[in-house]
Amino acid sequence: MDKPKVKKTSPDEELKQKYYKINEQYIKSVKPVFKNSCFDCHGDKTNYPWYYKLPGVKQLIDHDVKEAKKHLDFSKDFPFVSHDTPVKDLDAIGKAVRNATMPPFRYRILHGDSELTEDEVKEVEKWIKESKETLK
Repeated sequence: MDKPKVKKTSPDEELKQKYYKINEQYIKSVKPVFKNSCFDCHGDKTNYPWYYKLPGVKQLIDHDVKEAKKHLDFSKDFPFVSHDTPVKDLDAIGKAVRNATMPPFRYRILHGDSELTEDEVKEVEKWIKESKETLK
């Protein structure tokens, strides 16, 4: 009797499956946090504040948004559009969250609700840890 053929998964397909799994968890637990705190600069729809129209402010905000998206763009979910690898993106996000360097201080001054809570930081760090384990 012939053995049933087992379809082998290509390395590309395995990686796609890992990204899919990571993205599912991102959408469920992390994306809502990022929407509130990160998407104005790292997303595809910037909600400009009332002071955007002030002379000089528009240029500053436009520059900040352009730079933010150049480094990391959350518009397409995980893996993010960036200039680095997904693992390095996870590392950079983890460092920024742990050190509270994102969102930047001058953004937080005018957007008090953008700072991540302790629970949000824990949720993002948990997702990063699990994601990196999945990618090993």
